[in-house]
Amino acid sequence: MEECFFHTGRAAIIRCKQCGRPLCTDCRHITPHGIFCGVDCGERFEVFAMRAEENEEKRKRGMPRWLFSFLKFLGIVICLCVLYVILHHFMGGGGRVRWR
Repeated sequence: MEECFFHTGRAAIIRCKQCGRPLCTDCRHITPHGIFCGVDCGERFEVFAMRAEENEEKRKRGMPRWLFSFLKFLGIVICLCVLYVILHHFMGGGGRVRWR
């Protein structure tokens, strides 16, 4: 069994949600977001949770991933077609370069 991070010899019953330190019943700091080893870890987790929520909202409002992949693929196909037309224009029969 693990010992409390702050009290040597006391059994730990839980870990801090932010940093993972083992905690005894006296050291735990209970908040609506979970159990932490102190106010600092609780505040850091709240900042993390707020940023994660903001990122999730941005992701939902942004372009769907499948559409982004499709447009990327379409851009590559268009570039290859343009390259083919340019090479076909300058290449004559037999693989020789023909300048007009």
